[in-house]
Amino acid sequence: MKKIITYKKIIFAITLLIINYTGYAQEIVNIIYVGDNGITEDIKAANAFILIKQSPGGSFERLDYKLSAPLVMLRTYSDTNMSILNGKFLKYYKSGELEINGQYNNNQKDGDWLYYNEKGKIISKETYSNNTLIRKENPDTVKKENSVRYDDEKEAEFAGGKMAWNSYLQNALLKMPAELFPLKGKIEVGFMINTEGQTTEIYLKKSAQFAIDEEALKIIRLSALWNPAFQNGHAVNAYRVQPFTFAGEN
Repeated sequence: MKKIITYKKIIFAITLLIINYTGYAQEIVNIIYVGDNGITEDIKAANAFILIKQSPGGSFERLDYKLSAPLVMLRTYSDTNMSILNGKFLKYYKSGELEINGQYNNNQKDGDWLYYNEKGKIISKETYSNNTLIRKENPDTVKKENSVRYDDEKEAEFAGGKMAWNSYLQNALLKMPAELFPLKGKIEVGFMINTEGQTTEIYLKKSAQFAIDEEALKIIRLSALWNPAFQNGHAVNAYRVQPFTFAGEN
């Protein structure tokens, strides 16, 4: 019975998102079901799936999920054959906590790669240039230097303040498809508020399961403009992590 319920839930969630994939900057272009013996056309034999999204700029995201379980891995490619890694790379623990957050450029590691323990704490930071490791840091041993502060510093703030932000989140969750209400999970969405006040660079810092992961990402993506952070005479980027709890209400 558990297998049947799991199968029905995940197949329904995928179908629902394909039909109603609105408010997204991406398009779902393919779903591949995977069973014990590999790729299968028998959906009832599937215990995992691979979902492909295409962005307006032409890049592709591959998401690997187990049924009714957290995201396993996200990879970004620049080509339709999905052979050239180019963009965000995310890998998760079985618990759904983010394990690795990095970036590829033409199949080569580039920029900062962050490594987390299962409690969400950064345990290592590596910096790459053209796939060459140029620096490795342990956050616990790196000397914390006092950063310069400015009299005009202001944190990014949602228009209307914290109460307005909480109200937006609550209303958005109430408006989600009724079929998602039975699903449970705790999710954390990381995002950047850019100098225009837009929410960008949105990603899962903690995953629960596909359907509600997508709902949490959508809520952040559809956010109204924020008042950007301000420092030293001009707007600057700011970073936030927003938790979500889906209680599994019937």
